[in-house]
Amino acid sequence: MNYEAALAYIDTFINSERSPDFSRQARFYNLERISRLLAHLGDPHRRLKVVHVAGSKGKGSTAALIASILTHAGYKTGLFTQPHLITPRERCRIDSRLISEEDFAQYVARLKPSIEAMTELESVGRVSFFEIYTALAFTYFADNAVDFAVIEVGLGGRLDATNVVDPLVSVITPISLEHTAILGDTHEAIAKEKAEIIKPNRPVVSAPQVPEAQAVFEAVAADREAPMDSVGCDIYLKRKDWNINGQTLDLTTPSAFYPDLFLSLLGEHQAVNAATAIGCIERICQEGYKVPRTSIYAGLKEVRWAGRMQVVGRFPAILLDGAHSPTSAEALCKAIREVFHYRRLILVVGLMRDKDLQAIGEVLCPFADEIITTQAFNNPRVTPAEEIAGVWSETGTKFHVCLNVREAIPLAQSIATPSDLICIAGSIYIVGEAMKVLGIDEI
Repeated sequence: MNYEAALAYIDTFINSERSPDFSRQARFYNLERISRLLAHLGDPHRRLKVVHVAGSKGKGSTAALIASILTHAGYKTGLFTQPHLITPRERCRIDSRLISEEDFAQYVARLKPSIEAMTELESVGRVSFFEIYTALAFTYFADNAVDFAVIEVGLGGRLDATNVVDPLVSVITPISLEHTAILGDTHEAIAKEKAEIIKPNRPVVSAPQVPEAQAVFEAVAADREAPMDSVGCDIYLKRKDWNINGQTLDLTTPSAFYPDLFLSLLGEHQAVNAATAIGCIERICQEGYKVPRTSIYAGLKEVRWAGRMQVVGRFPAILLDGAHSPTSAEALCKAIREVFHYRRLILVVGLMRDKDLQAIGEVLCPFADEIITTQAFNNPRVTPAEEIAGVWSETGTKFHVCLNVREAIPLAQSIATPSDLICIAGSIYIVGEAMKVLGIDEI
């Protein structure tokens, strides 16, 4: 099996968990399939020291920050994230290096007999796209004897395929109302799903939460005797200055003071992610591992996390960000106000069908001077570009509709002057396609 064949094989499983009937879709999620699949493979996850990261926003960035610090400390560190921007190989990397095409194909071929054996078990349902990637990552990391595996939760927590691990530390980034048809339609309900990554006697680190969510996490942690640190309660952050290259902050934790940390990621939300990551690192140190202060400073300075407040052009400035919820849209607007000076903002936006179109529009439309609505290529889960423009058109903002990103980016560039800002947002899928159009292939 070559790389292209491996991708084609996995892609046949893409929609196995998707159903227009949300009650059926919710029932699809369970841990029995992934547990049986991993048992077929020798339970590779049991050979890993896992940092498990859940949340609604910022979990990928926080996972990348944790992995960057551990790598700079000299540990061989696996990082599993999703979704990908340009290549599925981004989902699985060791010490910032993406899994090679050869290894990817080799591991898919190795997993295939176990996957096919699972398809014969009608009682548990067909293996999902995400479960395959999860099993691949666990197996790849175990075979390469990583010192740590930083694992990002896919959806929720309780029934997410990654929630078969016994983590060294659990991390919960800020939660918001997302995937409400599956996870629940209140902060409390969603927090209960995500709190299930908290394991007995295992430490947990939390980013700032809304009060309803914070109460759930504290109650679950106390019930399971899981020591808990929270940013804003136990970990204190002070942002000092920022510019287009990054930001400087001071951080006080229960164990140390870190003055003048430089973070290469933009936005207050990324500073919060950095504080959460450092809280996690300190908990790892309390388990007996050594992480020098210099590695924490280097990890924040050198971290790279594409597609999140990423500047990829000047005159006009071009900004990529995967903001896809009202909360993340607010964070994007706040960060733009802080960092950029521009004459007009031209927004290129595309959204997935399960996003709150009305609420996101209420944030973005007043902020943009012109909006180009578009959609990801050949993806059945997208909101059509015409529908976005139709819902948002009453705001008075000037709209253009492009049915694909390949047309939307040149249109934005033709409209913009050197003093304008082009922002491409709304979905990681849109950002990934934009990167291809712009000729960006470094992740």
